[in-house]
Amino acid sequence: MEVVNQQVDQENQAIIWRQIYGFAESLVLKCAVQLEIAETIHNHGKPMSLPELASKLPIDQPVNTNSLYRVMRYLVHMKLFNMETFPTLDNGQVIEKYSLAPPAKYLIRGSEQSMVPAVLCITDEYLVAPWHLLKEGLTGNCNLFEKAFGKSFDDYMGDNPEKNQNFNETMACYSNLVTSALVNECKSVFCDGINTLVDVGGGTGTAVSAISKAFPNIKCTLFDLPHVIGDSPEIPNVTKTSGDMFKSIPTADAIFMKNILHDWDDDECVQILKRCKEVVSKGGKVILVEMIMDTDSAHPYSKLRLTSDLDMLKNGKKLIYAAGFSSYKITQLSAGFAAQSVIEVY
Repeated sequence: MEVVNQQVDQENQAIIWRQIYGFAESLVLKCAVQLEIAETIHNHGKPMSLPELASKLPIDQPVNTNSLYRVMRYLVHMKLFNMETFPTLDNGQVIEKYSLAPPAKYLIRGSEQSMVPAVLCITDEYLVAPWHLLKEGLTGNCNLFEKAFGKSFDDYMGDNPEKNQNFNETMACYSNLVTSALVNECKSVFCDGINTLVDVGGGTGTAVSAISKAFPNIKCTLFDLPHVIGDSPEIPNVTKTSGDMFKSIPTADAIFMKNILHDWDDDECVQILKRCKEVVSKGGKVILVEMIMDTDSAHPYSKLRLTSDLDMLKNGKKLIYAAGFSSYKITQLSAGFAAQSVIEVY
């Protein structure tokens, strides 16, 4: 019995140890991106030995190969890279070489599906720091970001243009994952009497650009804060305008908002939706893309978020009706890192 209990104790302790070191994978991944390991192997065109890889990395030389070996061993364990053995010409010895595993293609800068901006953004201190204050967030109406940095997220971004650019690139990266499904699976959402559309909080315009291309008959406008619009590229056939969605939103047949409401509390969500109702044309609608909470989902973000959640089955319905709308329709999307849905509000 004592041996059995000891084994159970060790198994339970192992669970805690895995949680303690849960940060390791994301930070090793960040290191791999900073070292441009995926690009280096990809550009080499074939598997690379550790010395070959060390000599090509874009950092000060010489590289400590023992440290690099430990990083590569962890990345192989994470199934981001493969380690293969090749025979040498002398003594029958073998040499270890590294190649890209399928997920590594998303770690190559410049590709359309690159997730490099997301890796660098989400592991940055300004998004990690609020998690260290999670306990404080359980009392009162505490904004964890403001608690950590003494200013709002938007003010922080306005004061840190490099981080703002990376954040916008990350939003564009995420938009690429969702927008393709949006325009391909939800054609009826955009083809029902919509001649004008405003993307509120649209960042650098990834989503509205895809909508404009897929539905060229719709006159699209990108609307966001001045510092965001200032960093956004010119988009063919899309008008750009800046402002504060709590004060004014351009009039249109459809107001489109992707992953906006979950960043605000209930009262603010109602304010935003009321503003949308004021400016949407007669017979028009508001199109929301949000995470619908699923208590059975295995994804950790479906259980815990630092921002407020839009639980459409419980809380979202209340917010929609409180803003003066009379009905809504939900369509589940197939893409995205979590349960994303399109909510048409009438």
